[in-house]
Amino acid sequence: MTREKKINSKPTNPASSKSDAGDRSGAGTAEMRLNKFIAMHTGVSRRNADEIIEEGRVVINGKKINKLAVSVKPSDEVSIDGKKIKFKEEPKVYIMLNKPQGYITAVKSEEGFKTVMELVKKETQKYKHIFPAGRLDFMSEGMLILTNDGDFSYKLTHPKFDVLKTYIVEVKGDLTADLFNRIKKGVRLAETGLLKPDDVRIVRKNPNKFILSIDLTHGKNREIRRLMEFFNLKILMLKRVRIGGLYIGDLPSGEYRILNKKTAELAISDAD
Repeated sequence: MTREKKINSKPTNPASSKSDAGDRSGAGTAEMRLNKFIAMHTGVSRRNADEIIEEGRVVINGKKINKLAVSVKPSDEVSIDGKKIKFKEEPKVYIMLNKPQGYITAVKSEEGFKTVMELVKKETQKYKHIFPAGRLDFMSEGMLILTNDGDFSYKLTHPKFDVLKTYIVEVKGDLTADLFNRIKKGVRLAETGLLKPDDVRIVRKNPNKFILSIDLTHGKNREIRRLMEFFNLKILMLKRVRIGGLYIGDLPSGEYRILNKKTAELAISDAD
């Protein structure tokens, strides 16, 4: 059975929560950017909000909008696909999941694969707009954060914030000094460009198997897997254990914890 637990620990040097009291409350005359308004009140990311705007699906006070440089105020009537968006927002939730292998990181799967949402079903019954903030591929495991906070997700996933992520990678093969240096140096592929970890450390080395700790910030799709495939190495296990200043610790595979906001913000502690 899925275990849930509140974390009330006081993290060291957590990020200060910037005050948006005026435009979060929906009161007064404070304005905010349309993409932020959509993210805050629907749970989508800011990038998805930008796509919704550019597709002409937003109407403000009866006028269709398709430009990003638009702000809204509490008195405006905003609708998406004909459905009115109210200023009232549901409470924010932050979930740290230890994703097992065999689940896709998506809200829905048209192909019938199991999704990570099945592992937090109890929370999806309480909150309408929970979604995965970031991704882990089908056979990867480890820390995944789910939330209904679009602004938090934007800071967690947008490349400009340089959020550091640490992975433990178990690999079949012999790790020579030359191979280790080539992995650290990275490779440039025609289809992906440069694949280069921010840092690589040896955790354990045996004659036919080794374990590395790999740090990424601007992680490209399947970057570690592509890097190992280039050197004809087979990955036995790939697990994310850290996002920013947040660590997965002893959370069992397939289970999750509800984080308070201060703890969740450790993951974006360096984001401005």
